[in-house]
Amino acid sequence: MNITVHGTLSELEGKEVAVGREAPSARITKLDGSKNVIGMIAPNTQLIISIPSLKTEVCSLGAKKFNELVKQFKKLDTIMVTTDDIEFVKEYVKNENINSAELVIDADLNFAKKYGLLIKEGKLKNRLARAVYLIDREGFVAYKELVGEIVDEVDYGACMEAVHKILSEEKKGHTHENWMSV
Repeated sequence: MNITVHGTLSELEGKEVAVGREAPSARITKLDGSKNVIGMIAPNTQLIISIPSLKTEVCSLGAKKFNELVKQFKKLDTIMVTTDDIEFVKEYVKNENINSAELVIDADLNFAKKYGLLIKEGKLKNRLARAVYLIDREGFVAYKELVGEIVDEVDYGACMEAVHKILSEEKKGHTHENWMSV
C-alpha cells in the first residue's frame, strides 16, 4: 500500500486490513502508561482513528472535530491513535478538552504494523498514515478510509454515516459460530 506525503509517494509497512475482515488486535499505550488492546471483538463498536501527529494543524483539527462528532454516540468507543510522545498527548488532551474520545499512543508501532499504516521512509518515517476504521462488536471491519494524501482530512460525513448505520443495525451473533449450525 502507498500514500503520498506532500505529493511524494510513500510506501506503508504492515498488513492491509480490509472491510468485511476481522480486525486485528493491536497493543497500545494509554495515557496513564498502562497497556491495552484495541480492535477485535469488544462490548461496543469501535471507531479507531489513526493520527500522524497532533503537532500538525490538520491532525489537531481532525482530533477536535472527531471529539465533537462522536459525543452523541453512547455505544461507540472512539480511540484516536498517534505516535506522538505521551507527555505531549496528555497536555493536548487537557488543553483541547478531548473528552468524547480516548487518545492513545502506538509506542511500539504494533497498531501501525498490524493495520498496514506505518510510513516506512521520509520525514514522517515511523509515523502513522491518516486512516479511520469502524469495527463492529463482533470484531469485523465495517468501514475503512485510508487517506491517500497525508495532508488531506478524512471524509467525516461518510464516516459518521457508517457509524449511524452500524449502531442502528441489530446484529445476529458472532459469525464464527454460524458454521456449527450448518
